[in-house]
Parts: sequence; C-alpha cells; structure tokens
Amino acid sequence: MKGILQTEVLEVDTGVSPGELLGTEAVKKASSLLQRGELVAFPTETVYGLGANALDERAVRGIFAAKDRPEDNPLIVHVYSREELNRLTRGTVPSAVRQLTARFWPGPLTVILPRSDEVPGVICAGLDTVAVRMPSHPVARAILTRSGLPVAAPSANKSGLPSPTRAEHVLADMEGSIPLILDGGECPIGVESTVLDMTSEIPKILRPGGISASRLREALGRDAEIERCYDVTPEDNLPRSPGMKYRHYAPSARLELLEEGSPEEIWKYAGRQRAHSALLVSKATGQSIAESEDVAVYSDPERGADQHIKPVIIGSEENMQEIAHNLFTYLRSLDDEGRKLIMVEAINEEGLGEAIMNRLRKAATEIISLDPSPEK
Repeated sequence: MKGILQTEVLEVDTGVSPGELLGTEAVKKASSLLQRGELVAFPTETVYGLGANALDERAVRGIFAAKDRPEDNPLIVHVYSREELNRLTRGTVPSAVRQLTARFWPGPLTVILPRSDEVPGVICAGLDTVAVRMPSHPVARAILTRSGLPVAAPSANKSGLPSPTRAEHVLADMEGSIPLILDGGECPIGVESTVLDMTSEIPKILRPGGISASRLREALGRDAEIERCYDVTPEDNLPRSPGMKYRHYAPSARLELLEEGSPEEIWKYAGRQRAHSALLVSKATGQSIAESEDVAVYSDPERGADQHIKPVIIGSEENMQEIAHNLFTYLRSLDDEGRKLIMVEAINEEGLGEAIMNRLRKAATEIISLDPSPEK
C-alpha cells in the first residue's frame, strides 16, 4: 500500500447468471487481488465495501490506512456460506443465530459472536468478538465464492463521510489508495446492515439497518426480547460494532436535523438560514411547501442556485426504502454542489426509518427541535 496507486474501475454486468459472473475478468481480477493481500472495493446490497482478506492481518491493516479509520472501530467480516461461522467463531453457534441466518442470509444482517483464534485481533479492535454477515449482492457473492476467503469490508469511503452507494463515490474517496473498484451499479438498499450482538442472553441491536427490529423479533418468536444499544457506554468507551462511537455518514457541509416541526415551521426556519443551503424533506412536506403562498423561492429557479435554498424531496414516508436508497447519494451530491448547510427533516422511525434516523443523528452537526410548545 506504499505510494500512489493507479485505481482501476471495472464495470460488472449484474444481469448475467451467477456462473457467468464468476467467470468474468473483473471478478477473477478482484479475487486474485484479495488472495494476494490487496484491497478491492465492490458493491453489496447495502453500500459499497472496501474488502481485504480477513485472515491476513497486514491486508486488514491496509483497510484502516486507506480509510483513515481509527483502529478501535471494528470491521465486519463477509462470508460466502453459513458454514464459515464455524471457522470464524468460537464454540457452538447458538440455535437463535441459526434461525436468524436461515431467515435473513444472504442479506443485510450482521451477527456478533465470540471470535475464533483464526480471526486477527485488528479486525475486532482487540475485542473477543467478531461481526459476520453474508451479503446478497451478486457481485459480492461472486468475489467471496471465487476467492474462497472471508473478507473484511467496511464501507468504501474515507472515515466519517457518507457511505458510498455508487462506484463514483468510492472513486472520489479512494482514488490512488486502492488498486481496483468493481462497478456493479447503485446499491439497492442504501444504508448499512443491521448489527445484532448475540453474545448475551438478550440480543442487542448495536446498529439499526436493513433488517428492522420487528422482523428480527418475528424470526426469533413473538415473545422474544431484543434490546437496543446504539452508543458506547461511558464505562468502557469501546465500540462493539461500527457506527457506535464516532461521527459517521457526515457530509462536509454543516448538517442540521430538524425535528418536531410542521411543513410551515420547517420552511420558516429554512428561510432564515444563509443562502446556498439545501433542505431535504419528505414528499408530503415538499408538496405542502410548494403549495404555500409564502415560498416563492421554492419554485423560482431564476434566482440561481447560489441565491436561494434548494428544497430536495428525498422520498415518501410511505416508502422508506426510497428514502434509504437516496440518503447518502443526496448528501454527497449536495456536497459536490458546494452547499454549506444541509437541513434535513426528521422522519418516522418505524421499520427502516429507525436506521435512517440513526444515520442522520450520527451525521448531524446539530439537532434542532422546531416544536413551538412552551415546554420546549
């Protein structure tokens, strides 16, 4: 990883059969690089990952160097089969984990279990646990299968920035730091996997993601208990999962998360802010603002992008998948436009909305309540 590398971007046709995908030159090259201890960026169903051979400590350290990632922030290991859990974890895999993986693997669920001696401590930030998942994206599965390796793969971005959902996002952050990016198109989910700690009697969600708490509970049984723990405890300050300790997912612009406000209050607040800002809102709020008599700026492109607030509809709350899919892409595109302030309307936290709000709170420079009640 010394010096400036020439970063190659290879497009991969995800429409071919799994067998044909395995034989493509792009997958062959990616697998070979991983086997040689190099880094490769590739798409998953959640976001693009920056992969290295999980059993090669030198290669894994290359991930931290390329991302400028703190070494106390653990990584997730991606596997091509459920049987790999037996290799990477210590002891018997609990029946509850087998239930969950039978239901949600391949897919956006990460489970945390005691780690085996074969897993380098650098992956787990020195902890005695390891986080494992089986991705469903055809390109990720092809690379894992052809290389025959478990692959450590955090998001393929500089640490703290919005996660990449397109190959162009990876190139913007990683050009010159890694040899290869596989372009498999836009990631369908757009937010990272759910991380579930299965080392205690009651499972704990450490990071909400593509699988909601209600779906997990349904898989485990109607009466199953699941706890939530999204931040490190003051006692140990050690993150057991990515996304717990540091500010993550943040654009370069100042990000203000607007909570408890009506469409009118949101637009009134936005109108008091400096020019060259942006406002991300739900479809319903955007339509309400557009129909108001007080928002000529909203529909007046003649004033120019640097003279007015840019309202952007991120999606409908009736389709949280749409909002999740757009979130990181929109944050990056507004950064690219040079917006200095991005205001984001808080959304309903049911289902996938919980993961979206988790990302926004982690990214926010400030959380602002627009509730006009005297108590606030």
